[in-house]
Amino acid sequence: MTKTSALSAQDQKLRESRLPLAAELLTGVWLIVAACVFTWAATLAGEAGFWNTLVCGVVVAVVALARLAVPGRLWWLGVVNFVIGCWLIATPFAFGYPPDGHRDALRTNALVAGVLLAIFSAIALTVALRRRYGSFAPGR
Repeated sequence: MTKTSALSAQDQKLRESRLPLAAELLTGVWLIVAACVFTWAATLAGEAGFWNTLVCGVVVAVVALARLAVPGRLWWLGVVNFVIGCWLIATPFAFGYPPDGHRDALRTNALVAGVLLAIFSAIALTVALRRRYGSFAPGR
């Protein structure tokens, strides 16, 4: 006898709303790792690039963990991660990561992490708002 458990529609919607938050958390963890892996002295920013990436990674991870723990109540914190994603996109230009050699990896890392974070946080915010006010609300 096998026992299968089907998720209710509400449980499945909650699970789907946590996927972009988990992706945000992974992006934050990657930023923390990237801050320690890359050599920042080669950029015009120097140590400022290291601290920028590290602080952004920590804030993104903490916000994602908080939103995963209490998904319905802290939805507005998604704006923080969206803003950090946009900042990461601007970072190579603000901190002077020229597109050559090792600095190209730093530039690519900041751009890709920023774009992914902005996309994941926009999706998570949209899902949270739809859960709160729209078609995902309980009873609909």
